[in-house]
Amino acid sequence: MLKITLLGTGIPNPSVQAFGTSTLIEAGEQRVMIDCGRGAVIRLSQLGLPVGYVDTIILSHYHSDHYSGIFDLLMSGTIRQAWAGRGGPLHVHGPEGVQHLAEGAWLATKPDRDIRVADHEIDPEDMRIIPHVYEEGVVYDRGGLKIIAILVDHGDNIPTAFGFRVEYGDHVFVHSHDTRYNENLIAQAHGADVFIHEVAAARQSTLDNYPNVKIAIDHHSSPAEVGRVFAQTRPKLAMLTHLALLPPDPPSIDGLLAEIGEEYEGVVLIAEDLMTIRIGKGISVEPFRHPGK
Repeated sequence: MLKITLLGTGIPNPSVQAFGTSTLIEAGEQRVMIDCGRGAVIRLSQLGLPVGYVDTIILSHYHSDHYSGIFDLLMSGTIRQAWAGRGGPLHVHGPEGVQHLAEGAWLATKPDRDIRVADHEIDPEDMRIIPHVYEEGVVYDRGGLKIIAILVDHGDNIPTAFGFRVEYGDHVFVHSHDTRYNENLIAQAHGADVFIHEVAAARQSTLDNYPNVKIAIDHHSSPAEVGRVFAQTRPKLAMLTHLALLPPDPPSIDGLLAEIGEEYEGVVLIAEDLMTIRIGKGISVEPFRHPGK
């Protein structure tokens, strides 16, 4: 069983319904978090999982909504109580630049670390990030779980942004992360059981009156483009995440799905925070507030 929990499915705009992008991958004894956006610690708590449940993070790129939660995870996870208890450093895999994140985190966490060390509460090394720089290809390969980084196109000023193909046994989960329409992603997304893709849209009046909105839109995939991606890759289940429907007059969900439907005739689900996907003999998708919980 490959289990994926969508801890956060949102964008930079603050929202209690959709926290920053963060995805928990569980397979056998392996536990990895891909991205660690705003509120990841809260989402783990809602699942009944301790902050120290994972010690390995893989970052897709360096926009804030994909890694701002890492500092909370880093500091809170060191506390030697049942709700935290990582008991070691945090291993963070990222594109070039992750070493600067590690250096900065060591400085930023010093005030908290000094107090807790003086109280004999923590080992200072537990509050250290161990950086691992990765390039396109296999990032993680342990216990049968393989995570492959796919170079995507998130804009001219973001030279290294990645999506991921997650493999466990015969099961495949693909997450686009932030990208424009990208042939490399399409080539590596074939055969996916579940393919989750970002999408962005704005009304023409918004683009005309708010130039900064166009900057954001130009870094992402339009509904029609996402439909074409799904049509070419034909996943067993297609899903949408990171819905950037931009204000002040955001497009409707109905309109978004209609545009995708012009290109792709398959089933498309919209991701929600804390939704769990299980890929085994079949595929199941479970919302967080299922009556069974």
